Amino acid sequence: MIYIRLFHGRTDPEQQMDDWGSDGPVFGPYEFAHTTYGWDIKLGKPDGNCDELFLYEDMVYYENVYYGDWSIFDMDVFEKAQYPISVFQQDKAKLPEKSCS
Repeated sequence: MIYIRLFHGRTDPEQQMDDWGSDGPVFGPYEFAHTTYGWDIKLGKPDGNCDELFLYEDMVYYENVYYGDWSIFDMDVFEKAQYPISVFQQDKAKLPEKSCS
């Protein structure tokens, strides 16, 4: 089983980062992670369903934060690091609509 951790987050995707951004959630356990053309990350759950994260440019979006970094690791790493688990909510992974200005 694997887990995904999001980090180096910012609320504005255009923000120039000169320091580390915010830590994000850790989701899992999953059986697999699959990426399609840099558009999404499908996370296969043991029940056969998938959670799905989406990318905006080169960042993963979740709950109003754009994460520049993410790590996928196994249960041994998860247990050693003692990360708190977050409950994945698909509606929080939906990319916001682009506004015309």
